[in-house]
Amino acid sequence: MSVSTTGTRTVVRAGVGTRLFVWGLFPVLGAGAGVLLSLAPGWATRLPDWVHALPMMPGAEQIALLAGLQGVVLTSILAAVGLAAGLLLALTAHGEMVAVEVSPRGAVLTSSERREEYAREDIGAVFVDGHDLVLLDTRTAELGRWRTDHPERRLREAFVAHGHPWNEGDPYADEFRRWADGMPELDGHAQSLLRSRRTALKEKDAEDAAELREELAAVGILVREEGHRQYWRRARPCVEGTKGEHGNENGFLSVDGGDTDQGGAHGTR
Repeated sequence: MSVSTTGTRTVVRAGVGTRLFVWGLFPVLGAGAGVLLSLAPGWATRLPDWVHALPMMPGAEQIALLAGLQGVVLTSILAAVGLAAGLLLALTAHGEMVAVEVSPRGAVLTSSERREEYAREDIGAVFVDGHDLVLLDTRTAELGRWRTDHPERRLREAFVAHGHPWNEGDPYADEFRRWADGMPELDGHAQSLLRSRRTALKEKDAEDAAELREELAAVGILVREEGHRQYWRRARPCVEGTKGEHGNENGFLSVDGGDTDQGGAHGTR
């Protein structure tokens, strides 16, 4: 991991060593797995389901043809398939690497497929939730959620150094309630989204679960899960008659701990 700091900004990103490790290790492991697989008797019937799901994996007919091969030809083909799988995994891992740039003006988070800027006046709280860096806005709604493997200590130092409201965990964790289908506090639309998300969690469809989390956030419902159990809370309501973060008349409640104290972090509520 690499951390660079100037007088006005701090950037936390994966270092050159990490990138070389990913691009060097995964392809080698993939090719090695292909070689070992070619030496195992009856290998074609022992492939786990996740291997069949890989994009570059041959179909059932092609695997049946490969099963009839032997020796160097089989080893070379399976090594090439393993190498391709390793390259794909490396490409995926590289795409998920996130650079976090923090300054007194706000934060910029960037990956190979996404870039988001967050103005300092819009940020009400920052914390790490598992492997996710989470930013809440000034009415406690989710402003951004990014999967990152950067050490929490490095992220804390970056945000605290530039006066951002860092928290040790979700400051509103005690407001989450377990969701039960049909509970009267939620309308039909939110219930439908939570039911769909429950299905996605059971089917281990992380992409669909993440999209449904965003749809719930758009209607002011924040959600988290423990296994298949979902917990929810509402974002703070707007305060009428005061200016909001974008200069309109829909203001927001301020979040406790909006200024960084001398200790550099706020405790969990």
